[in-house]
Amino acid sequence: MNRREAMKRTALMFGSALSVSTFAVFQQGCTRSKNAIAGVFSDEDTKIMAEIGDIIIPETPDSPGAKSVGIGAFMVKMLEDCYSQEDREKVSTALNYFEGEKDFSSLSADKQVAAVSDLDSQVYGKSNELDEGLMRGYKIMKELTLFGYFSSEAGATQALRYELVPGRYDGCVDLKPGDKAWA
Repeated sequence: MNRREAMKRTALMFGSALSVSTFAVFQQGCTRSKNAIAGVFSDEDTKIMAEIGDIIIPETPDSPGAKSVGIGAFMVKMLEDCYSQEDREKVSTALNYFEGEKDFSSLSADKQVAAVSDLDSQVYGKSNELDEGLMRGYKIMKELTLFGYFSSEAGATQALRYELVPGRYDGCVDLKPGDKAWA
């Protein structure tokens, strides 16, 4: 065996060892964690989250509402894959509040808006009469609604001002009443 052949075999041996270990790391990173629980939220829960999201960000003539961008499925995916069991339980507490105490699904649209507005004013108001789990669960749903909506294509391009390639930087730009925020 000459030196050139030895170098080729050595490179092949180290290269294959590296690629196998690298592949194993990538494969491990692509699997769900042991703490992630699929199917925690039912289809009814997903619908209620979508309705609540649509009340938080309703449809306007200029942009679609949160339900139109699939906010319910987004919230479920984020909660199941990225949030702790404790946070999922708090969101379940908030969902139970809407479905159990308010019977949210059977309410008219106006009463649904009133129920969400009432809870929102209590959660973000000065009174601390609500259960901590209910407050945190509602805050998580509202945060996920805002994050999911403005991260979506429709939210970023229709609800906000969006330029694919923005051009030069202007540090001080006058805003006129009615202007949209930048994406």
